[in-house]
Amino acid sequence: MKTYPIALELTVWEDLGLNQYEVTIDEASKISIKRTDDVLRTRELTGNEVSTMIAAIESLKVPVSEESKGGESIKPSSSYELIVESAHFSLEFNWEDVDTSGVNAKAFDSVAALAAVVVSLDLAH
Repeated sequence: MKTYPIALELTVWEDLGLNQYEVTIDEASKISIKRTDDVLRTRELTGNEVSTMIAAIESLKVPVSEESKGGESIKPSSSYELIVESAHFSLEFNWEDVDTSGVNAKAFDSVAALAAVVVSLDLAH
């Protein structure tokens, strides 16, 4: 099956700085890994990696979660922004590591799983 090109960008803000992953799924699929805007490495993706990415994208669900209580003061250690775009859709998700625990844990499963797949493509990580 031929799919439209898909562009995915994952940005992770951590205590140690900014990591950015740009994935393109097309005729020649590839990933670029950046740290604070410096390109560290770029490589082509294997067919299995592309299949895994497409399966993770197809399983995305919109996270509907409860607003956290005002008295909770858990400081996040990382924040995420995930953008997935193609000819027929554009999705953007923003969350913090504290959103993936507690009452909201299940709501963020699919976006956290896709982020984990993207990070796993960085073979030097």
